[in-house]
Amino acid sequence: MILLAALIGLFAKSVIDNQTSIAADVADGGHPMAPNFTLQDVNGHGSTTLSSLRGKPVVLNFWASWCDPCKTEAPALQELSQKYAGRMTVVGLDSQDDTGDARDFARRYHLTYPLVHAGGSSIYHRWGLSGFPETFIIDSRGRVIHHFPGEVSAADVEQQLKPLLGNA
Repeated sequence: MILLAALIGLFAKSVIDNQTSIAADVADGGHPMAPNFTLQDVNGHGSTTLSSLRGKPVVLNFWASWCDPCKTEAPALQELSQKYAGRMTVVGLDSQDDTGDARDFARRYHLTYPLVHAGGSSIYHRWGLSGFPETFIIDSRGRVIHHFPGEVSAADVEQQLKPLLGNA
């Protein structure tokens, strides 16, 4: 009985470990559903649930306060958040970082879009991140349609958003 339980456990672990990441699926031409999360905001005053943002496109940016390219792209993401307010949402997901440093980063770059914090590495691995920053474009139905590994510009993101936003 113990042997059978151990074998079932090993099988389950191998299935989880071999799960295709979101980044890999998108690179292969897929449009997977964005895995849902509910995470505390970096200020500790509330949370954001990814699935609650369906109905409008989402720009999901993984970042860390110590990441130099993250510092460069933060103003561009803030600009897009303001330019398309009400039509899409930018969400910054701080990972592998201290929340105090994340709060300082948000103040320094005047970031007003939702910033959440994920401790540990499960989200990092599930999304298939290889570093920081990385940005995913999610359509209004919750499907991941584009992945930017590395720093993005406002023009890069806007090019992927325009078909999702239509002419409105």
